[in-house]
Amino acid sequence: MKGQKFLTDQSILRRVFLFLLPFLILLIFAFLQILNLMVFQAEKFKTQADSNRILKEKVFPPRGLILDTKDKIIVNNFIRQDLVVTPNFIENYSSYLSLLSSLVEIEEDVLEQIFYQKLSEIKPFQSFTLLRDLNDRQLAKVKLNFKDLSGTEINSSFSRNAVYGESSGPVIGYLGFASKQDILFNPNLKNFNDQQVGLLGIEKELDEELRGTVGYRFSEKDARGSVLDVLSTEPSIKGKNVKLSIDIELQDDLYKEFKGRKGALIAIEPETGFIRAMISSPSYNPNFFNNLKTEEIKLLFQNKNSPLFNRAISGQYPPASTLKPFIGLVALEEEVITWQEKILDEGEFFVEGDERPYRGWKEGGHGEVNMEKAIAESSDVYFYNIAYDLTVNSIAPFLKMFGFGESSDLFMNESKGILPDKKWKLGQKGEFWFKGDTINMGIGQGYILATPLQIALAYSALINGGKLISPRIVQSIEGKETEFVSEKIEIKNIKNLEYIKQSLISVVESNTGTAKNIYDPKLRIAGKTGTAQVKSILDDNKYQEIRENVLLRDHALFVGYGPVEDPSILVVAIVENGESGSLVAAPLVKKAINLYQK
Repeated sequence: MKGQKFLTDQSILRRVFLFLLPFLILLIFAFLQILNLMVFQAEKFKTQADSNRILKEKVFPPRGLILDTKDKIIVNNFIRQDLVVTPNFIENYSSYLSLLSSLVEIEEDVLEQIFYQKLSEIKPFQSFTLLRDLNDRQLAKVKLNFKDLSGTEINSSFSRNAVYGESSGPVIGYLGFASKQDILFNPNLKNFNDQQVGLLGIEKELDEELRGTVGYRFSEKDARGSVLDVLSTEPSIKGKNVKLSIDIELQDDLYKEFKGRKGALIAIEPETGFIRAMISSPSYNPNFFNNLKTEEIKLLFQNKNSPLFNRAISGQYPPASTLKPFIGLVALEEEVITWQEKILDEGEFFVEGDERPYRGWKEGGHGEVNMEKAIAESSDVYFYNIAYDLTVNSIAPFLKMFGFGESSDLFMNESKGILPDKKWKLGQKGEFWFKGDTINMGIGQGYILATPLQIALAYSALINGGKLISPRIVQSIEGKETEFVSEKIEIKNIKNLEYIKQSLISVVESNTGTAKNIYDPKLRIAGKTGTAQVKSILDDNKYQEIRENVLLRDHALFVGYGPVEDPSILVVAIVENGESGSLVAAPLVKKAINLYQK
């Protein structure tokens, strides 16, 4: 009986154990989970909790200053007050934006557009700048209502200020926001996705140096987003200062000389490559972009005179008669003609088998001319003759040595111009090269195009003994000087360069020179005039008809350097539709050289 009772008790215990086993397993599992959460993963969940109240925020540095060659400030920074929001601390976006709209007196739909666009670009608990540069009235009203504006801060930031406005625009450029494509191309810009970066000019070319390094601030915030404590900081590093070769007073004075006329000017030292002035007219005020002046920016883009287009480095013009000294030099080098050999210029040039005359600019011609007189008086017929004998196969490679058809890499948006040859014409026009093309090229017309900068570099090589210099507009970065680079041009007979320079002196000092009107014995200047055709005119009777349309009038060019005894500065000026190189462009160059010498 006792055995039977023992078996019965064992059976009951087994049943109880089997009944309680699932609960026991659940209890053990629960205990292990609690142990895991409280001990093994405690640090992880503590970190996640802290991330809701301890925020990592960017601290942006001030951009480096931009100075001129005499250490005058061209671009600086001023402090502004921005309204920064952290959306995770805002309970109701609609109510928030409605209240903010009434305080800052900005249309609610405008705020909504900015807010939701920025919101789509950030991660949880990230902040963004909703409003920039609050005025005193807006600032006071926001601060008085901070208690109703959860997730809102007023942060001090930096705005860019171009001290000289329009005159400096083509050189320094402006700031704006990096596009997604910009960030893909340069991932370093990701840290500045809520800040302005350089988009044009020096601001773009040296953006990496100017913008500095982002710092960080780790702040503890309450449930409303108010800062309770700053736990630690990683200081930002200020951008590097950039010193330009530009003389800003010279730049400013020469820009005013254009008086709104379309054109460009480059003033460069032919030995060092330092650019002392770079004018493009009309211009723009970089502060419109730097300070997000929407209406002013809209008007700039609508302006038919293209003030945002840098004519000095991107404008492509027929070099016209300013090319003649180079055609003369290659003719001497190839022994197509000698320095003293004369050609009869009766005002027209004919090609055998072609009845159409190639006319010179002076009716009746210049009579018998050697090379010095041909350059001084700008005889077209003389250069028609030697270009015909040279052929494009000699001219194009020679001009390339002087930088025509090539970018100098001074700026990213610099144009290459056009240096045409047989291959170019066949590829671009689908036509063969004709003798007439070479004849037109001989006087700087036809397909050939050059920028004012290219002309300046080519002439610098003429007068510095045959060195093609790389232009420099940056003199130093944070005190470190930029490197001078030049390339020696192979000249067969250096005396030929002296002949060409003598002819450039005659342009100004000869009684029949095309620029005799700027002669000044106190400051001797040499150079070459040019008149670039905008529209080819085959019939003289149509010239006055063409002139009635200002935009079809010829461009006025002049290249000059001085003092003749020891040239320290070379200046190229072009005035669009100015017609006369000697009367319009040459006085600008004389003014520039005089100002530089003071």
